Amino acid sequence: MKKVILSLAIIALATVGAQAQKKHSSESEGAFKVGVGLDLGIPVSNLDGSSFAIGADVLAEYGFTSQFALTGDIGYTRILAKSGGSDFGIVPLRAGLRVYAAPDFYFGAKIGAGFVSGSGSSFTSTAYSFGAGYKFSSALDLGASYDGYSKNGSIGLINFRLGYTFSNSK
Repeated sequence: MKKVILSLAIIALATVGAQAQKKHSSESEGAFKVGVGLDLGIPVSNLDGSSFAIGADVLAEYGFTSQFALTGDIGYTRILAKSGGSDFGIVPLRAGLRVYAAPDFYFGAKIGAGFVSGSGSSFTSTAYSFGAGYKFSSALDLGASYDGYSKNGSIGLINFRLGYTFSNSK
């Protein structure tokens, strides 16, 4: 069921992106934006004892051309356990690249560190993410990604992000 939901989300984002028209001509070279996001995740990789994830993030983006942007983000994600399990938290700190295939449709990838803590222990892992999204306006976007964390094994979740951009200036 999780794979079906992810597949439908990717198809919907691709369809919307293919039909996108240039609405945001101000998003180009030299544009710097900062926003926040609400994240909802479905645990998929080595997280069988977890039910879902919820979190928030701050994302900065610098467009060095109209098609390519550097990104950086920091956030907090809480992985909620099924009954009898233990919840744990992850603080990802990542940098990445966003490629705009159309003016409002993007693909992105990020890599950095993930600080994982729960049940009285903590460790640092490699954090990585790749996905796609659609900007409904200069302030609102929706994205889907696979977020992974790796250290002596890996865990991962399918993440859906609703983002709001506060600043959009050159």
